[in-house]
Amino acid sequence: MVEAELVRLTQASNVLLIASGGCTALTLQALFPDLHITLVDFNPAQLERVRQKMRALRDVDTATRHRRFNIETNDPSGLNQNGNFESLFRGLREFIFDLVANEAEIRALFEKRDRLVEVSEVLFSSKYWSVAFDLYFSDALLNAMFGPDATQHAEAGSYPRYFQTLFEKGLTALNAFDNYFLHHVFLGYYLQRPASLPYYLLSPPTDYRFEMVEGTLDQVPELQRFDLISLSNIMDWMPLTEITSLISHLQNKMKPGATVLYRQLNNHTDLSTDFGDAFEFNTALGVRFQETERSLFYSSIHVGKRR
Repeated sequence: MVEAELVRLTQASNVLLIASGGCTALTLQALFPDLHITLVDFNPAQLERVRQKMRALRDVDTATRHRRFNIETNDPSGLNQNGNFESLFRGLREFIFDLVANEAEIRALFEKRDRLVEVSEVLFSSKYWSVAFDLYFSDALLNAMFGPDATQHAEAGSYPRYFQTLFEKGLTALNAFDNYFLHHVFLGYYLQRPASLPYYLLSPPTDYRFEMVEGTLDQVPELQRFDLISLSNIMDWMPLTEITSLISHLQNKMKPGATVLYRQLNNHTDLSTDFGDAFEFNTALGVRFQETERSLFYSSIHVGKRR
């Protein structure tokens, strides 16, 4: 995980994350028990999702925990199957099951390492493969599901080929066999293999050093206390005026030596120049992270250090 590598590289003790679904925060806490983590999100449902996962991780009943976290089950009420993105991928997956390859055929690709060499024949060669992306990543569907903010920085009509390309790259990568993001999208559940599970499900945190802030980043008190601030791809969802305001806030409030991390999804605007001389960006490190990140979704990752 990129954030975990940065915690190690920077020796961070206090980090700020966009809460999102909570998997990044839970994994960091499992890896670094003494790490102080602040989670910010303007959507209270996202913060509640994190709390639900914290409670579910304390459940000592293995069967219940597996069901709650969608390990070997695609139960739509599971914590990793009941969001908007999950609904989108469920529709994509069911279309593929019906017209490209059934669930058993796709699961077989992930059960023996040498089977993935057949992925082009099993999936990509179907006349319905590209149609699946045309349907489920159309601007009309994405804007209806997530609002126009989600696609505002992308070229109109570019999402079908963007996601088709990234998934084809992911499915043919050397680490595809154990990539739990691919399992999550194309099977609807995680596989019960140690190398195929997020770390927080293998070794759940015994304690949490979480502070939760419902609001926007400028509402987080004492920004100068953080060694690492991870913005996920929130700037993809923001108009340019709000991006400018956010960057100005980081310039004014982050302490020298602190690190900022942000991702971009199908957004090719170079935002690093907007950070100005106040930040030094490590382009090579960002490229390395983008090439190795399991989630596949992002077109670029950027790592900057406050001067």
